[in-house]
Amino acid sequence: MSDSNTIRVGIIGTGSRGITCIGRQIAEQSRELDMTITAFCNRTASRMQIALDELNEVARAAGNEPFSPAFYSDPLDLINDDKVDLIVITSPTAAHAEATILALKSGKKVYLDKPIAHTLVDAVAIRQAEFEAGNPMIMGFTRRYETPWIKLHEMVESGVIGDLKMMLIRAVLPYSFYFQTWHRSRAVSGGALNDKGSHYTDVFNWFAGSDTRATQVNAFGGRNVFIERDDAPEFCATCDWDCAYRAANAIPDSQDQMKGAVDKSYETETDPLKRKDNCVYKSGADIFDHASIHYQYDKGIVASIFYTVYGPQSDDEETLELVGTKGRLILTRLRGEIDVVTDYGEKRREVIHCKSDAFETSHFGADRKLVQEIAKFARSGESPVDGWLGMEATRMILGAMQSIDEGGQTVRLGDLPDGPPAT
Repeated sequence: MSDSNTIRVGIIGTGSRGITCIGRQIAEQSRELDMTITAFCNRTASRMQIALDELNEVARAAGNEPFSPAFYSDPLDLINDDKVDLIVITSPTAAHAEATILALKSGKKVYLDKPIAHTLVDAVAIRQAEFEAGNPMIMGFTRRYETPWIKLHEMVESGVIGDLKMMLIRAVLPYSFYFQTWHRSRAVSGGALNDKGSHYTDVFNWFAGSDTRATQVNAFGGRNVFIERDDAPEFCATCDWDCAYRAANAIPDSQDQMKGAVDKSYETETDPLKRKDNCVYKSGADIFDHASIHYQYDKGIVASIFYTVYGPQSDDEETLELVGTKGRLILTRLRGEIDVVTDYGEKRREVIHCKSDAFETSHFGADRKLVQEIAKFARSGESPVDGWLGMEATRMILGAMQSIDEGGQTVRLGDLPDGPPAT
């Protein structure tokens, strides 16, 4: 930490998550949190400048000082920068291990965006590095920082529905962009299901509690809408189809997927994985557009994910239903509300509206809260969500993907590679 106690932040990966979510919130809260951004790392220099221009506009609008970060193309140079105390890693998933392991070994504080990695080998390696360095990191599972989810967890802990027995996440999402960006390749993202579903498995583990662990999974899924077509164009920019899944409409400008600054160089990229407008029907994608997943925990809880990325935009795109021995709770994320039935349905039914004041900001206020938690973590070293939890979330999802690949065969999670235990 600097002599002034200001937290000096370096961001590796200046794309949407690093800038539009984390960076913007640092820019808005820099004075009250005593944080500043001192370094960027990205393979494309022009995107760092676009990101800086956006963040400085936000900072000035909030009455805060603009940033003057150093620009790096190599993550190691940022990690070794003496003017960086906290390293924020928001690069594409396949690049996580390279930067994160070095960052953890450096002894500096580390924030890693979810999912922890694109493969279980990398996930375990990151957890191993965290354990050996004795340097817990903080992970970006946003549901843990959204006010309605926190309220829901408090209600479960209070026993309002008795003993928790069943969990269901319904995610009918308008996220065709997973087929239009680097996420379309498992070798880079680990799959769209890993990118989004690791949120859900982390939620299951959060609500199930630290004294239990998922033991087995079976799942079915694949592609039944975004199926390859021989006549598919390469990119939306070269296409004149009347298509509901054009890139311009693919990412809704909502709190969950806010559009960030987009450099014009994306339009001239020749590498399809650096484009944002790949046709959803063209060959080469190896990810799923839907899945139905079922987990068994060692203390009897069962949990399911009902998931698709070709859903319509709606205010009930994502829900979490919890069933206990004397009631049930349903959280509807986009409405910020919880439907409650308790006492076996005989005495109480109500809808609790629990939006935070920051609900209209990115990830429904979670990013604002997350940056506040990152600041606390940078000063105390105590992580609310460490690498073990990140590894476990991806381990569960990759187990589900293995089951899908094997035609729905049950996968025993104990047979999968595992890292050092939770501490």
